[in-house]
Amino acid sequence: MSYLSIILSPYKLFCVLCAVIVTSGKKGKAYLLKTKYKFPKSVSMGDVRIVGRHIAIGEHTYMNSGHIATAPDASVRIGRWCAIGHNVTILALTHDTNIATGAESQRPSKKGDVIIEDGVWIGSNAIITPGVTIGRQAVVGGNSVVVHDLPPFTVCAGTPCKPLYSKSNEDIEKHKDLIK
Repeated sequence: MSYLSIILSPYKLFCVLCAVIVTSGKKGKAYLLKTKYKFPKSVSMGDVRIVGRHIAIGEHTYMNSGHIATAPDASVRIGRWCAIGHNVTILALTHDTNIATGAESQRPSKKGDVIIEDGVWIGSNAIITPGVTIGRQAVVGGNSVVVHDLPPFTVCAGTPCKPLYSKSNEDIEKHKDLIK
């Protein structure tokens, strides 16, 4: 009989072990991501899987969940004060659609830097493809697929994602004051 089982009933022991596992899982993953990639302390990463090491994230940015893929010659740069929803995929590297399968060493890939400028909001389930720049304070609607650059200060959505309208000068100035 172990020392813990003498002090705690089996149920209490189970509760303590579960609390340790849950707490270390949530805090542990965020801590590992921040130390491995050297993100600023104000960055908040939820359940995010990162493949590759060429990523930079600005202060006060959060990503709820999703996937980020980079390559040695294709990086992801996310600006300050960005809000990235659940299940968002950001790809600086993916399959070439002309020869999508086969031996990895022989099939070509599509690569390109992804740049998400300051103050961008990306809705849940969006997909950002290689070589795309999303302009400052742009909004990307949920379930959108971004295949081309998006201009700053616009609200965009769709598959493929396109600008729907530009923000008013008044809203642009208000937002600039918030993300100083």
